[in-house]
Amino acid sequence: QLLPLIIIIIIIIILSIMTTAIQTTTRCSFNHRSSVCSEKSLRRRRTRGSRRAASASAATCSSKQHTPESNFNQHRRRKKKPSSAMMMMASGNNNKINNVKSDVFLVNFDEEELMHLQDLLKEMKEEYGLERDVNAVIVNESNWFLTVDGAETNEATSTTTTVKPPYPESCRCVLLNGDNAKRLMPELKEAMIDMGFQPSIFGTFTEKNNDKSIANCARQVISAHERYWKLRGTEDDLIDGSDDDSTDDLISTSWPDGEDGISIFNPGSVSIAMSLALDRADVGSSTSVGGIRSDASKIVVLDNVVCDPLRRDLLKEMCGNQETNGFDAWIDSEPPEGLWSRDTYDTLDTGSPSTSGSSLESAEAKNTSSWGLTEDQLAKVARSSAVKTLRARIQRLYPEYEVLPMSADSLEPEGIPGSWGGLRIKTAVGNAAVNGEDFSWHLDMDPSSVDPTSPWAERFGLYVNRERNKPLFVSALVYLNPNVWPASYDAETMFLDPGTGTGVFVRPQPGRLVLMDQDVVHRVSAPSKAAGVPRYSLVLKLVFHPKVTIPTNTNTDAARNDKDDFNDLDGITRKEWGEPVLFGSAAGFDLDADDCSSSDEDDYEDEFGDDCDPYEEDCEGNENFYKSV
Repeated sequence: QLLPLIIIIIIIIILSIMTTAIQTTTRCSFNHRSSVCSEKSLRRRRTRGSRRAASASAATCSSKQHTPESNFNQHRRRKKKPSSAMMMMASGNNNKINNVKSDVFLVNFDEEELMHLQDLLKEMKEEYGLERDVNAVIVNESNWFLTVDGAETNEATSTTTTVKPPYPESCRCVLLNGDNAKRLMPELKEAMIDMGFQPSIFGTFTEKNNDKSIANCARQVISAHERYWKLRGTEDDLIDGSDDDSTDDLISTSWPDGEDGISIFNPGSVSIAMSLALDRADVGSSTSVGGIRSDASKIVVLDNVVCDPLRRDLLKEMCGNQETNGFDAWIDSEPPEGLWSRDTYDTLDTGSPSTSGSSLESAEAKNTSSWGLTEDQLAKVARSSAVKTLRARIQRLYPEYEVLPMSADSLEPEGIPGSWGGLRIKTAVGNAAVNGEDFSWHLDMDPSSVDPTSPWAERFGLYVNRERNKPLFVSALVYLNPNVWPASYDAETMFLDPGTGTGVFVRPQPGRLVLMDQDVVHRVSAPSKAAGVPRYSLVLKLVFHPKVTIPTNTNTDAARNDKDDFNDLDGITRKEWGEPVLFGSAAGFDLDADDCSSSDEDDYEDEFGDDCDPYEEDCEGNENFYKSV
C-alpha cells in the first residue's frame, strides 16, 4: 500500500530537481569570475573571428626590457586589400527620449548598430531573467541637451545651435542608466566586442547628474577616462616648446652649454638628412568616403636638433661620466654595469631565430639578449630635464600637434600592465649595441593591432596610424656617441619596405635625430669589431595629438583625390623640408607586380589550397588579421 505513495514522492522530488536546474540555467548570473552558465551563454553569442588574441606587436617592454616583435608579414598594411570600413557615426531623428525609460544611451553609434544591440539586449534579458526590457537610444541633436529623464536643461538655450556634437566626435561612449542596465556589466561590454562592435568607453549616470544634459555627462565620462589613463599626459609632462625660461613649470627648448652659456634651439638651423615615405597600401579608414584611404609610413632624419651639450647630458643621464662613475664613452667596450644589464630583447619569443643572422638554422643565429638600461635607470632617464628638453624641441618643430609620451598602460588589454606579451610596455628604451649581437625586425607600435579592451582603443578606436584626426604614434631615436661614426663601424638603423623586400638605412652620427612612424618595420644592426665601443642611442615613444580637427572628405571626387595623394596630411614630414622621397612601394613598385604572374585567385590556391581567400577566411589555422581589424 505504501509503494504507490513512495513512487509519487520520488517523482515529485525528481521534478523539483529538474525545475531548479532549468531555472538556474535560464537565470544564471552575469558574474565573470564564477558562473559557468554565463560563460556558456556568452559563448553562444560569439561570432567567428571575434576576439583575437593580443598579437606580439610592437612596443618597448620591460621589467626585462624588450621590443616585442610584431609579425610584419601580417603587418596591417602588408596586403593590398583593406579590411571592411569601420562603422561611422550616423545621425537619426527618431531617437527622442519619450515616456519609455531608456537604459542605454549610445554616443557616436549609428542606426544599424542600434538594431544589432537591441537584439543582443533582448537575448540577454531573456537568458538572465531581467525584470523588464532594456531599452537603448542613440544620442544625437534631438536629445543632446536633455536630461536622462527627458527634461530640458539650461545648456540647450545657452549653447549656439550647431550640428556639431558637443562632445568628441571620434569617441564612442555607452552610458548606462538604472540598475536594470548596470546588471549587464561587465558582460555587455564583452559581448559587444565579441559581436564586432568597435570599442567604446562605458559609464553610468549617478544621482548628482540628474539635472545635467546627456551631452554633459558624456563629456565628463570621456574626460575622466582620459585623466585616469593619462591619455593626454600629466602635469609632469608639461613642456613649453619656446625659448622663454621665465616659466618654472614648463620646460623650454634651451639648454646650458656647460660654459655658463645657453644653447638656444633654432628650428631654422635644422638640417634635413632624409625625408622618406615607404610601405604604401590602401587601408581601412573611418574618415574617408568608401572607407578606404591611401597610406604610407614616413621617416625623417634631422641633424642640429640635439646640440652637443644636450647630447652629452643625455648620455650622462644614461651612463654617468668620468667624474661620477669613471665611464668613458670613447674607450669603454661595454656600458657601465649597475645602470645597464643584458635584459633587452627585440622580440617576445627570445628563443626564435634572429632575422639578422646569415644562417637562421645555426645556434649563433638565435636571438640573444642585448644591453639595455635597468628599469630604475630607465625611469630616471625618462623623467630627466634633458629628455623633456628634447621633447620640447620636437614640440617646437610640430606646433600643430601636442607631443606627449606614449601612455603605455592604456595600450594593454583592459589596462593591465604586462597583459600584452607578459612584460610591461615602456615609453622609452636605451640601447647599447655591441659587436656580435643579433637583432630582429619589429614595429614599435601599431594602433590598429591593440586589444579592443584596451583603454586606448576605447577612447580612440582601432585605426591605422596616420588616420585623420587621430593621435599619431611616433618614435624619436637619438644617437649619443661623442665621436663621428665612420662607415666601417656599421651599427646602422635599418628600415624595411615589405612590399618590395628592399629598404634604407641611417648611419649613426653624434646627436642625429631619427623620427619615424611607429609602424615602420625596422631593426638595429650591430657595430663592427673595428668600432670597439657600443653604439649608444635613446628611443622615446611619443604620441602626436592633433590640436585641431581637420574636415573629412564628403564627396566622391575629394575621396578619389585623397586616394591618389597620401601626403595630404604632413605627419612628421614638413612642407618647408620639401616633399618626402617616395621609396619602394610608395613609389609604385611592388614585389608581386608581375604581368606574367598568376592571378590573385591562383595565388590563393597555390598558397592556401582551393577555395580559400586569406582576406576573408582563416587559411592557416590562425585568426584572420585583416578581418579582425
